[in-house]
Amino acid sequence: MQILIFSTVFYPLRGGIENLTLNLCTEFIEKGHQVKVITYQKQVEPLKDIEVYYAPGFKKMLQLFLWCQVYYMPNISLKGVWPLLLDPSKRWIISQNDFSLTNKTNPLSLLKLFLIKFSYKNISVSKSIATSIRTKSEIIYNCYDDAVFTLKNTGERKLNFVFIGRLVSQKGCDTLIKACANLQQPFTLTIVGDGPELASLQNLANELQLEDYINFTGTKNSFEIAEILNRHQVLVIPSNGKEGFGIVALEGLACGCRIIATNSGGLAETVGSFGKLFEPGNVQQLNLLLKEELNHIDQPVYRPEELAAYLSNYKKAVVAQKYLSIFGSAA
Repeated sequence: MQILIFSTVFYPLRGGIENLTLNLCTEFIEKGHQVKVITYQKQVEPLKDIEVYYAPGFKKMLQLFLWCQVYYMPNISLKGVWPLLLDPSKRWIISQNDFSLTNKTNPLSLLKLFLIKFSYKNISVSKSIATSIRTKSEIIYNCYDDAVFTLKNTGERKLNFVFIGRLVSQKGCDTLIKACANLQQPFTLTIVGDGPELASLQNLANELQLEDYINFTGTKNSFEIAEILNRHQVLVIPSNGKEGFGIVALEGLACGCRIIATNSGGLAETVGSFGKLFEPGNVQQLNLLLKEELNHIDQPVYRPEELAAYLSNYKKAVVAQKYLSIFGSAA
């Protein structure tokens, strides 16, 4: 099958859409399909077996569109819609990865909501998103890279809390730092990531006199993040805004971390019964959960057999096959 993927963001950025798209690409190729990617994200280096085209012109874009049997978009982009005007019969499949289409006052969001009704199939990565778009869609939860994120440390974990994500206001890292201000006992917090909020978060840690307890590591690759997760007890996901899914929660579970996360959109669906939830932005609630974890640092991680069964639904090969079943019927 010839699959063309149009995604404005892609590797080497690390985020929900970027991770999902890269994982699907590798699995599609592994299963013998041809994959080409159009993106507006500049590549640092070529990816093995994946043809990536950066911001192609009219002629190249049309050639790629005519080549494919299936045209897939992780989140609809108006930049990639125009070829469908030339061939409306082309099988167009969209996955909805966030809540960007729920802004009913934004004309572009309303236009996209109208256009997705003409796709062959809509996929939502969580029930929360499926409900929000009010358009018929099939729910396929995201996958995580089960080849990288695995349990490597079955011994003592000497580091307490870890945050992984972009340092932007939506991710709520400031809520986490504030919740650490009154823990009343020594702790460690590792913050992995970079972004426009870095300086203000560092200043906040200094103002609260927490600089000796908090370590900002900057951006890390997937292998480094897996190693970091395997050294920590608890992964905290304090998102302020609604999350479409929450691949990082799966990565943390796979590496043996306990989870504290906000009850936010699809994130709560990802965590399931394998974690503790609090309301977005509620510093007091999070503070109590952090204290509970510090007081029970030796408590066992979730039952291995139950966790393994849960994570098996989110492995790359399993999720990719669900996509390929839809692609195959389309092609």
